Amino acid sequence: MTRVIPVRKLSAFLSLVFMLTSCKVMLVPQYSAELENQIANTAKSTDKLYIDMMDTPVNERTYHAFSERYNDIEVEINSIQLKNEARPKNGDFLVIIKNLKDAFAEAKKYHKEHKILSDGEAIAYQATLSGYWKPLYIAEKALK
Repeated sequence: MTRVIPVRKLSAFLSLVFMLTSCKVMLVPQYSAELENQIANTAKSTDKLYIDMMDTPVNERTYHAFSERYNDIEVEINSIQLKNEARPKNGDFLVIIKNLKDAFAEAKKYHKEHKILSDGEAIAYQATLSGYWKPLYIAEKALK
């Protein structure tokens, strides 16, 4: 009878170890190659907007000249947000996207209100928005 108790303890311990190692708990959303590409392409479009702005003479950098591109980028950000709202376990992503969306809206509004961006303003918004795209891109890649 003394041999039965250690065998039971051993089998209970092994069962517990097996259950813990065989379970997979996902606290993050599934990786999406489509979303990764969309994030990369939209970040690239944002960067290109400000690079092209820098190549444009200052007096031609009106909001009106770039409004369609601002709208195209905003539509892509909204699409990325919608796709993430539909994914389970996406709370962290939604916070990152909200911060990006708010920063982009502020940049767009500033340009619209001030009509023309100076070199320094264009460079600052390019760098700032790049800083908001990076965590979203890294977070999606980390899911691979």
